[in-house]
Amino acid sequence: MPQLINFQNLFAVAFGLMLFTTFIMGFFSRDFYTQDVVKKKFSIMDLEIPATQKELANVIRGLYKLPRPEAVKAIKALRWHLYIDFLFMPVAYGAIFLLCMLVSGKMMTYGIYVYSGLAWLQIVPWVCDIIENIYLLSKIRPHSPLSTPGIHKAYLIMEGFKWGIAAAGVIGAISAVCYFWLSTDYETGSLHYLLIIIAEIISFLILGRLFLKRKPAAETRIR
Repeated sequence: MPQLINFQNLFAVAFGLMLFTTFIMGFFSRDFYTQDVVKKKFSIMDLEIPATQKELANVIRGLYKLPRPEAVKAIKALRWHLYIDFLFMPVAYGAIFLLCMLVSGKMMTYGIYVYSGLAWLQIVPWVCDIIENIYLLSKIRPHSPLSTPGIHKAYLIMEGFKWGIAAAGVIGAISAVCYFWLSTDYETGSLHYLLIIIAEIISFLILGRLFLKRKPAAETRIR
């Protein structure tokens, strides 16, 4: 089945690029520090799913409260992380799309529509991710304004759609793949693709171990 093999090739490439862009973003995230009474580490998830609009603003304002060299480094790191994320999106959601389409090709009757539907639904989290990054980039300024409660609520709802649909595609597709493997309902020609994916994951873990070690952070209180 040439179409199936083509999808497998594309998935292996997309998955590898996804891990590579994840590695680059992880490299920049090492400099994610903010000043909030004490200097502390933060993660991109603190900006993607903040409990309140004030929490989001405090993290960003805290970047500018760091000593100047650290502030410049942290602000550049956050901006570059978000820029690289625009490259991460097509390969990440593309990989989920391809995986769901591969599964739909193995399904019968309604399963075909369920998984092909999950595949095309990945456009929604991709669009949400683009909006999220533009929103966060617009917030990076010394006096980052507080969002209104309505905008903040809409932002969190959008995040729910982004993560929910993407997770549904990943979990659903991986569950189906595991079922096919356990029931030995797979083509032997696909085994080398599994080895490629495993090799990509191992390479990513080794690179992460070597280059993405967290920098020690001395927490300093504001006096």
